Amino acid sequence: MRGPGRFFRALCLACLAPGLAAAAEPSPEARLAAAEQMQVQGRRQEALRALEALAATLPAADRSLLALSVEGALGKAHLLAGEREAARKRLDAALAGARALPHAALESAVLNDLGQLDLIEDRRLEALAAFEAARRAADAAAEPLLFVRAVVNTVRASAFGTKEAAGARLDEARGRLAQAPDTPEKAYLLIAIGNLYRRHAEEAGAREGAFRSLTEAARVAAALKDNRAESFALGHLGELYAAAGRKAEAMRLTRRALFLAQLAQAPDALYRWHWQLGRMQAAEGKADEAAASYERAIASLQSVRTDLMADLRMIRASWRDAAGPLFLEHADLLLQRAAAEPGAQRAAWLVKARDSVEQLKTVELEDYFQDACVASMPAGKKSLDALPAGTAVLYPILLPDRVEMLVSLPGGIRQVRLDIDGLRLGEEVLALRRLLEKRTTHQYLPHAKALHARLIGPVEKMLAEANVHTLVFIPDGPLRGIPLAALHDGRQFLIERYAVAVAPGLTLVADAAEREVRRGSTLSGGITESVQDFPALPYVEPEMQAVQSLYGGKSLKDAQFMIPRFEEELQRASYSVVHIASHGQIESDPRKSFLLAYDGRITMDHLEGYLKHSRLRQESVDLLTLSACRTAAGDDRAALGLAGMAVKAGARSALATLWYVSDQASSMLVTEFYRVMSAGGVGKAAALREAQLKVLADPRYRHPSYWAPFLLIGNWQ
Repeated sequence: MRGPGRFFRALCLACLAPGLAAAAEPSPEARLAAAEQMQVQGRRQEALRALEALAATLPAADRSLLALSVEGALGKAHLLAGEREAARKRLDAALAGARALPHAALESAVLNDLGQLDLIEDRRLEALAAFEAARRAADAAAEPLLFVRAVVNTVRASAFGTKEAAGARLDEARGRLAQAPDTPEKAYLLIAIGNLYRRHAEEAGAREGAFRSLTEAARVAAALKDNRAESFALGHLGELYAAAGRKAEAMRLTRRALFLAQLAQAPDALYRWHWQLGRMQAAEGKADEAAASYERAIASLQSVRTDLMADLRMIRASWRDAAGPLFLEHADLLLQRAAAEPGAQRAAWLVKARDSVEQLKTVELEDYFQDACVASMPAGKKSLDALPAGTAVLYPILLPDRVEMLVSLPGGIRQVRLDIDGLRLGEEVLALRRLLEKRTTHQYLPHAKALHARLIGPVEKMLAEANVHTLVFIPDGPLRGIPLAALHDGRQFLIERYAVAVAPGLTLVADAAEREVRRGSTLSGGITESVQDFPALPYVEPEMQAVQSLYGGKSLKDAQFMIPRFEEELQRASYSVVHIASHGQIESDPRKSFLLAYDGRITMDHLEGYLKHSRLRQESVDLLTLSACRTAAGDDRAALGLAGMAVKAGARSALATLWYVSDQASSMLVTEFYRVMSAGGVGKAAALREAQLKVLADPRYRHPSYWAPFLLIGNWQ
């Protein structure tokens, strides 16, 4: 994020010769300084373009300090832009050059950035080694700011086994900063140290260390007339006072921080302090004032969310963890307000609460796929407030002290408070998920009954009164990892009463009525043999034959299902159904998710690119079927990736599995799904229900591990 926590500057300008005086034609040093300032202000793409233009003016073989500093700055710019390969290439070259000169200060600056890149790539030991080398190089160069930056990075990477060790290292860093002249970077490093004291140091000394560091940061920033840095220092001081129960001082400091952020035109500071002010107002019972502060915080956040997501990835944090509480706290306020309002007024507050959570879901999906355009991919958007008869949308909102269910019916939206909190619900969900995969026992049943009683029991009456036959579930958090179809009321499974579909969010459902699949518009790809250390899938062949017999189209099996051939087919024709019967793995890191082709792995980015070729010819892919996927139990981010797969691929609907299913049972279910679809008269969710019921009726496959993990994602018609 731009501000506190920003201590990875592109390079130490002290490495360069002094005297960057302005001239009629800016010197290369001045242009480098200007680009570095753009990065500090969050103008990342502008900084990258400026650095690339500057690099183009330098001789290719130039290994001077200036040229190497530009190389290091470009590496940092690529890192901030998420371009890791380019970042490593530039940073490695800058490091080699700095060591060849030698120049310890530049070496330290580059090592700090390389350590950050290692952290992003989950190479923690290499990152810690880079930070330690950066600390030694800064010590040799007598550069206190670079030394402190390396220490801060090390502590943030949790290198210490005890809080006492972290506190001692932070004490040392604060002592080094006392020797440095007042600069903006000194202020930001002091802010970072103040926040790290609270997170890593022993409680006895943490508050004093945090207070001293933040107070000194405010002094430095005020002396420099740096409104932005002073805003961050005072805002975090306000947070510290609020934690100590000193409400009046906390409120005063937060309002001052807000004023300075407005002067500095710093939305990354504004959203924080509006949020902090909203919390304080809510604690004082000022609900309307608090709601307004939360809305201002969310509005300010939207303008910096792309940069915030990039910065969070640098410290291996998620959008959900960092910004999720803002949206949920706002929704909590609105839900409380709705509960106190009558009739039509209540519905308006409920929609506002839902919209706040929906914003969180949309950006969370963008963060997962690292794609700012993913939420705009569905071909048109379906308003789930105008529901067809017989359909209900269940929208659970998980809060720390409770779970609220918003139920949308053709007659309007209703609010139901569930008798469980988010933490206990998560524990129950995880237990069910793990036991559902154990095919040899019925240990799952008590948990399936308990969750049915918690989630469905309180809304059963209104569902019955509305003659509901289809449930559209918008899961959140751990609920993404279980199939709603497997819940049990003590007599039967939920799927025996309702057709079920899921969607990652209300605004992420493609708007498409049920439509007939054109014969010849289906492309199937599958693996029956053992390849790349994955077991054979012998029942894939009859599954593909069934799709071919029902719909015609093209079928690529085994050695025909090569990545270039698959891409060529999607470029050649416009397919409405793409069916892949092969191993697939959905991971927390989308770059590690894949579908297995005969000659390699198809990533989610590749799948999106391939389907776009088909999509650009005529219509969007109506259905993407992945019949052998797997996500790990308890991995909420991987389950988010599965739920967002249709959105990412640009398909109206997807049929996929939460865990690997018996090859024979999977083939039986998928074949029946297509048979029911081909007969016409029912939508996709209803067809899936019929297929699941057929497998459920087979004594060999009655256990839900065989039929429950199949999810219909996206448009259900």
